[in-house]
Amino acid sequence: MHIRKGPATLATHLLGPHPIIAHFLERLNLRSIISSHVGTGRDRVIDHGEALSAQIHNILDSPAPLYRIAQWAQPLAPQSFGFTPDQKMSLNDDRIARMLDALVSERARGIWFDLALGIIKQFKVATQRLHQDTTTVTFCGNYNGSIREPRITYGHNKDFRPDLKQLVFGLTVSSDGSVPIHHQVLSGNRTDDRIHRGNLEELRQILGRSDFIYVADGKLATRANLLEIERHQGKFVTVLPRTRSEDKRFRKKLSQKGARWRKVLEIANKRQENGEPDVFYACPGWGRTAEGFRLVWLRSSAKAQQDEAFREKALGDARAELMELKARLNRRQLRSQRQIRQAIAKIFERGEVKPFLRVQLRRSIQKEFKRLKPGRPGPRDPVRVVRRTIWDIQVEPDKIAIQAAKRGDGVFPIASNMKKASKKDILLIYKYQPYVEKRFSQIKTDLEVAPVYLKKPLRCAGLVHAYFVALAVSSLIERAVRRGMERHKIKSLPLYPEGRPTETPTCIRILEAFNGVCWHEFRQGKETIRFPIKLNALQRLLLKLLEVPAELYR
Repeated sequence: MHIRKGPATLATHLLGPHPIIAHFLERLNLRSIISSHVGTGRDRVIDHGEALSAQIHNILDSPAPLYRIAQWAQPLAPQSFGFTPDQKMSLNDDRIARMLDALVSERARGIWFDLALGIIKQFKVATQRLHQDTTTVTFCGNYNGSIREPRITYGHNKDFRPDLKQLVFGLTVSSDGSVPIHHQVLSGNRTDDRIHRGNLEELRQILGRSDFIYVADGKLATRANLLEIERHQGKFVTVLPRTRSEDKRFRKKLSQKGARWRKVLEIANKRQENGEPDVFYACPGWGRTAEGFRLVWLRSSAKAQQDEAFREKALGDARAELMELKARLNRRQLRSQRQIRQAIAKIFERGEVKPFLRVQLRRSIQKEFKRLKPGRPGPRDPVRVVRRTIWDIQVEPDKIAIQAAKRGDGVFPIASNMKKASKKDILLIYKYQPYVEKRFSQIKTDLEVAPVYLKKPLRCAGLVHAYFVALAVSSLIERAVRRGMERHKIKSLPLYPEGRPTETPTCIRILEAFNGVCWHEFRQGKETIRFPIKLNALQRLLLKLLEVPAELYR
């Protein structure tokens, strides 16, 4: 190739995974939904829908603080995420902040209804069964001005940061690929048992029916919540909390007489290739809830091992602390019986091991003889007898109590109003619940929701809304690839480092496969030469599985 002399430029246009993200956002019709509810905003170059789309691209590609949004977009080709060069130049943190304000305005309430319908209809997501759970999103700063709902305030922090304020993030996913359907952003002091009725009402409006199966953790199992679902002819599956009287009665019977268990399910150990499977047993026909609903008692062999190991560790830690306490007796603040019993009680509170240890506090009198005359001691010198109380601790395990507790290891009750479903079916329904936790893990690791600080309290709620949309898009991309693998009978994809295979590809690994995809343009005078994109075999296969047109990378 002959190149004329003179100044020349070589431009690199980075696309990366953004055409894929843009394709899914276009299928959701996100920009139109946002604009139809909150308008375009003051900036006519970028409307609110386009600003949110850019934020979703940023979260899924490489999350960065809002003040670095322009720096993140700088190396990207504008067309890769559906922008013009002028729109890309206008993208900054102030524009994103105004968009977040719009997401929490009164006009924005209908956005999430339309978005849920778009997810269900465009991607044909099954909604016969829905799973719900909550987590907390932690924020730095005092936020004393947070007085409008949702309020950033203190509450039970699930990130183990009680020193920081928070918002509660509720998420409802489908059993079809755990795709987020609906979400709630609530004040940081809201408890889980108080949010279900509002969530159920919104789900009924979205789906247009109430006969779906609603699955949640033990906070759902209140009389008001369960009767509300039953009144609307809905179905529910939930674990019964240990605080319920039904649980206490059964465990008391179990510790005294035991129970008959029948095997209902066996699940292979996915963490260890040669590990023991998790075997589930059911106790035939025992008990109902106080509300009259069905109660299924189950026992997991894996959970039984975990419960026993946890108890043994707690007992070992408590005995070690008691021995250390024994060595410090009769000195300083451990001289009286009251002081010693208070110290023992604190040890029991930390480990909940009081029923399994027998602790005896023994007292003895030690005599000391003090001479009253100075000088060399003599046999007839006057002496005074000083009596001193000496305390000692004797610790023994209560083997009978430990053996009785072992009968309840791995046992958990599930409440449901599904009368015709088998125990195995109810168990399998509830076994899907951890997938909601995986979505929370994804939003806090892959998407990197971390303790943040924003100037306006309501803007923080808008940021959580944006992360929900990003999580929904991420889940749809993951679901599309996995369903495509099933269609084409592909067992695994080499998405891990060094080309290691995975049978369950995640969104972050799928998008990583397109990092660095770009095209080059050489210019010299009036001469322009374009070097087209060359996708590798894995990238072409992923586009096929995603059903994304290959033309987006041409």
